[in-house]
Amino acid sequence: MKKITIKVAPFGIFAFHKGKLIKKEIWPQEKYAENYFNRENLIKQFNSNLRIKAKREIVELGYQEAEKLAKQLGIDFDFQKFMIDFTKIKLKFGFSKDKLLVHAINMFDDVSKVINLFYERLREWYGLYWPEKVKEVKSIEEFVKVLGEKRSGKSMGFDLDEEDLKILKISCDELKTLISYKEKLNNYIESIVNEIAPNTSKIAGPILTARLIFLAGGLKKLAEMPSSTIQILGAEKALFRHLRKGTKPPKHGVILSHNLMLKVKQSKRGKLARLLASKISLAAKVDYYSGGKQVVWKKLMEDLNKKLSSF
Repeated sequence: MKKITIKVAPFGIFAFHKGKLIKKEIWPQEKYAENYFNRENLIKQFNSNLRIKAKREIVELGYQEAEKLAKQLGIDFDFQKFMIDFTKIKLKFGFSKDKLLVHAINMFDDVSKVINLFYERLREWYGLYWPEKVKEVKSIEEFVKVLGEKRSGKSMGFDLDEEDLKILKISCDELKTLISYKEKLNNYIESIVNEIAPNTSKIAGPILTARLIFLAGGLKKLAEMPSSTIQILGAEKALFRHLRKGTKPPKHGVILSHNLMLKVKQSKRGKLARLLASKISLAAKVDYYSGGKQVVWKKLMEDLNKKLSSF
C-alpha cells in the first residue's frame, strides 16, 4: 500500500509519494481564501479523486512552507492578498445571532431608561395640573391612560390652557410610542433567544437569558463558563470590591431578576442563585453544542422544582 502525503496550502491541494508530486489541484487566485476556508470538503473530494489504494497523511502548510512550495511549482502567490480576503470571509461567516442579541438587549435597556425618565418628568409635569389623579397612579401603564385627559371635578391643581394641555398630550403620545417600541424589542429578543437558546430561555426566561449572553460575551462563552461565574454575572463591581477591600462577596448578579427569586426569603436567595446558575449552565451547554436542537429543559425544570420544594 502506497503512503500518500496530502499537503494543503493556501493556494491548493497537492499529493506526494516519496517526495514526488503525483497530483495537484491549484485554486483560482480569486478564490484562494474562499476555498481554503472550505478546505475540509475540498480535501474529501481530492481524496476521492486520487482513485488509488493508499495510506494518506494530511499536512497543513504554514506560511514559509507554502511560499517554498509555491516557488517550486512556479505559482505566483500573493500571501498578503490571501490573508486580507481570508480575514474578510472569516468575519462574514463568523456571524452568529447572539451578536444581534447583544445590541438588542443594549437597546432594550436604553429604551427602558428613557421611558423611566419620561415617566418621572411627565408625572411631575402633569401633577401640576391634576395632582389628585397622579397620586392614585401606581405604574407607567396606568399613567399613560391618565396622561392627556382633561380632569373632572374639583382639583387643587393649576388651571392650564389648551396650548399647555396640547404639549402634554404630545408628550404622552411619545411615551406611548416608546412603550410600544419596547414591547416590539422584547418580542424580537424573545424570538432570537428561543431560536438559539431554547432550553436556557425556558429556565431563565428570555430577557434574563439575553442579558446573561450579553454579559458573558456570547452563547459560546456562557456555555463554557462554570455555574459559579454565571451566578455572579453582573455583580463584577461587588466582586472586585470584595477582592480589594475584603467586603462580603456577592451571592448573585443579574440572576436576581429571575421570577423565582421573589418567591423565596432573602436569606435563601444565595442558595437559589446557585441552583439556578447550575441549571442555566447545563441548559446553555446543551443549547450551544446541539445548536438548540436538543430539548432538556423539561427535565431540568422538574429537578429544579423538586429541589425548590425543600427550601
